[in-house]
Amino acid sequence: MRHLVFLALLVLAYFTANYMYAAVVKPMWREGVIPGREFEYEAIAGLYLVTIPSIIAIALSVPMGVVADKVGKVKTILFSGLLMGVGLVMVGASTSFLLLSVAFTLFAVGMQGVYPALMGSIADTVPVSKRGLGYAVYYASTVVGYPLGLATGLLLSWRLGYTFLGALVIALTLAVVAALSRAYGGLRVEAGGVSEYRASGVLKSVTSPAVVALLVLIFFWGMPWGAITRYAVNFLEDAWGVSRERAATILTLASISIIAGHVAGGVLADRRVRAGDVLGRVKVSLLGVAVGIAVMLSFVLYPYPYGDESLASLLPPAALALLGMMFTTLSYPNISSVLSEVVRREYRATVFAVFNILNSLGWAVGPTLYGALKAFLVESLGYSIPWASKVSIATVVLLWLVPLAVWVLMLGLYPKSRVEEG
Repeated sequence: MRHLVFLALLVLAYFTANYMYAAVVKPMWREGVIPGREFEYEAIAGLYLVTIPSIIAIALSVPMGVVADKVGKVKTILFSGLLMGVGLVMVGASTSFLLLSVAFTLFAVGMQGVYPALMGSIADTVPVSKRGLGYAVYYASTVVGYPLGLATGLLLSWRLGYTFLGALVIALTLAVVAALSRAYGGLRVEAGGVSEYRASGVLKSVTSPAVVALLVLIFFWGMPWGAITRYAVNFLEDAWGVSRERAATILTLASISIIAGHVAGGVLADRRVRAGDVLGRVKVSLLGVAVGIAVMLSFVLYPYPYGDESLASLLPPAALALLGMMFTTLSYPNISSVLSEVVRREYRATVFAVFNILNSLGWAVGPTLYGALKAFLVESLGYSIPWASKVSIATVVLLWLVPLAVWVLMLGLYPKSRVEEG
């Protein structure tokens, strides 16, 4: 389990670099590396530094998952990690927009490519009874990267920040590879590829009822999260009439509750599994999503006194936000744990790549759905902006009813779909 420490640090480093973009895009433009006038540079940067690199990376993610299964997860982690590190160092050294675009593309491809290999290696090297904690370590690290990325971008120049993080990612990649090699060395599972990898086996795994259910779950799971994380500040401004500073404070606290939810969800489910409860992960997830939906709806529809920023007014709905995000997040590490247990080891990285594509699509669709619904309510139905914001985010939150239904379905599917470990 010691290798999880290095894995967490690596994930934290590259997610810090990923989130740093929000804090440095304007300084990059001011320096002249990003072209365009003040009102258009964000669109140009978003297209060439985020959207196009992401599309290329997503297109390559399944092939990278296949490589991880056939050639070896540790080798894929080494390649992807070095690709990320080199890309980040190149960002820091870029003197033209073309070089900057290439650098961000290398980073995006490495970031997408490392995911299925990391997720598969966690399943390979962490016992089923502790796997919830293993995946919680990964997800908690991604959340911590958000405030660290913003802080790094604000405290350091963008060139120094990206160069430092690139060197750190390279060093931590080598540390993870060394630690994972030792972890695999003590197991019956080899660190290299699987010679019996077959396309028919992949197809059978991806189309099994339990895996299809989890793929549907993760797509609908990502939509509310995508909307909430992208538009939470705007929502609090529009619906509550509070300042961006107040909104940012509430969301910072909420990020802490999300980290707590990841860890609590993984640990609680692991305890149920060790106690002999085969359905422990499903039950913890069901409880978390059911309570989370109810509390989150209470938060977004809370009758807040518009414009009042007193502590007495902020505390009750802020507490609902923290509790709602924490309970909902109990499910997150268990989704990956259950997926790892219903897919044969030789196909795990490939299936996790498909899983990640649907997760990414859900996160991308959610903000668009929220924005479109809000615009429709205001322009076509005459809703006020505060009320349209509340109804729109509540509607998006209700999409979590699909994952809730899938967890109910998994009460029957999961026990008979588990594969033999080893």
